[in-house]
Amino acid sequence: METEFIDLAGSLKSYLYRLTASRQDAEDLLHDTYLRVRDKWHTFQGKSSFKTWVFAIATNLARDNQRVKKRWVLEVQDKCKGEAIANPAAADRIVHAFQSQTEKTFEITEHINYCFTCIAKNLDLEKQIAIVLKEMYDFSRDEIGKILNVSEGVVKHLLFEGRKELQSKYQQRCALINKEGVCYQCAELNDFLQGKRDAEEKIKAMPFSRDKDADANLTVRFQLIHDINPLEGKGARVEDVILQILNETLDREAGN
Repeated sequence: METEFIDLAGSLKSYLYRLTASRQDAEDLLHDTYLRVRDKWHTFQGKSSFKTWVFAIATNLARDNQRVKKRWVLEVQDKCKGEAIANPAAADRIVHAFQSQTEKTFEITEHINYCFTCIAKNLDLEKQIAIVLKEMYDFSRDEIGKILNVSEGVVKHLLFEGRKELQSKYQQRCALINKEGVCYQCAELNDFLQGKRDAEEKIKAMPFSRDKDADANLTVRFQLIHDINPLEGKGARVEDVILQILNETLDREAGN
């Protein structure tokens, strides 16, 4: 059990990070999952893979986490941007994180991953979990059903409705492809942190369609971020600091 759990720990922690948007909460949930797996190991009957069983335990624990349960509004990223503009200390934290990277380059794909985390937290929790499990961790509908304890038909519905909602939210929000949305933060951060304006060149090199095929472009987003570990990528420090500032702003607004 120990070896098998260690083999899963990296992907499991990144999964929990995607749900919580908090490194500390992800680490706490990973530890709690290990303890639960250790205590329940004798009940594992092999009706699913060990990976599916462990992810089910982690998901059930995550459902009780306040950061996982809290749904975000579509404009949530503006709160972080506003804090960075209004508070020089917040902006300095982002710059310091960038300067601490081995490579002083801004990875737009990693910011697209951050953006997905924010927008996915607009969805109902079950839809968010189903989308993340399928698109980021390659679980089948049957496996997702075992993790969520629902039928495969319910999973199919969650995935269909989740994709449809994500397409709509990206069209409202993101100006990356068709310039119809209101947010262009990936390009702004790229040019600000690097001190040179090469965001447009990077964006044009991405395989997005310019013919407004929202579903195809959603698939491209998933493909771009599929192999990114949000805790260990080249730009992970920058994106984690941005999420820290966002969470701090949300906590302050909530009076926490």
